[in-house]
Amino acid sequence: MRKIILLGVIASIALVYGFIHSANRTEQEIPTQTTISTERTWNVEDSKAYANDVVMAWADNQYKCLNKLWMKESRWKHDAYNKIKVMGKNAGGIPQLLGMSPYTPAPRQIDRGFDYIMHRYGTPCMAWKFHEKNNWY
Repeated sequence: MRKIILLGVIASIALVYGFIHSANRTEQEIPTQTTISTERTWNVEDSKAYANDVVMAWADNQYKCLNKLWMKESRWKHDAYNKIKVMGKNAGGIPQLLGMSPYTPAPRQIDRGFDYIMHRYGTPCMAWKFHEKNNWY
């Protein structure tokens, strides 16, 4: 799977590189459908596969940010508990959310952590970026 994603990323770089350089070509130098008769044409399935590879690469990158964030906050321990109160509440669980009990089931902690990140930051990488600057999220 990682090879497919890597190939997709390499292919996207090659496509972008080709588009950038094709913008600098004259109209006579740009290959057309008739001049590339030996090459296979791009079809709907190619577009879907490419989009899937991009989304998978995006998701993998977002998970890496989430892992950094929650390793820093709780080391992914569902029973993590911060005794220091903020706004009168303690933080607990994997995402270290204010008011969350460390007895909350781990899947529920993760769901609430995702909800918080998506509502406040939009993505795990944006949450991690904020955390790096402020030491909290």
